[in-house]
Amino acid sequence: MRRTQYGFTFTELLVVVAILGLLSAIIIPSYEAIKRRAEKARCIGNLKVLHSGFDAFVLDNNYWPQMPEESMDWEESKYFEWWTRILEPYGVGQESWLCSSDRILELLPENQGQYYSSYVPTRFNSHRFTPYRWNQPWVVERGDYHGKGAHVLMPDGSITTSQSPWGER
Repeated sequence: MRRTQYGFTFTELLVVVAILGLLSAIIIPSYEAIKRRAEKARCIGNLKVLHSGFDAFVLDNNYWPQMPEESMDWEESKYFEWWTRILEPYGVGQESWLCSSDRILELLPENQGQYYSSYVPTRFNSHRFTPYRWNQPWVVERGDYHGKGAHVLMPDGSITTSQSPWGER
């Protein structure tokens, strides 16, 4: 009676391991690129949420949010708390003020009641049309978190970068 052998030869196993090694060498770097693109998309989404909140505030109140005079002496956490609380009624929560690519978030203590933002809003006077004039940015990212300049939120809701403020080229 003839016996059939089941299994793989050593050569076949080496070929499979080599193929798996090649595939992992291709996939791992692309995973990082995909992760960076996802973080950038989330950041752009946050800026769109901020635009909706600011636009709704201006439409409801007929002016840009006016910070109190003493705000220039505030510490950073209180400054961003004020902006966060102003836009909370318009569906803009603390998470919308944070870019997932902002590495400072890893250094901040959690659940300390501290406010932080990856974005800085522009200050305008109280005239109702000022935020829409001269195509001045509404919000600017605090750093170049995505490698092509800081994101800039414009009055029409478009998002450009500080390296190419008139669109990608």
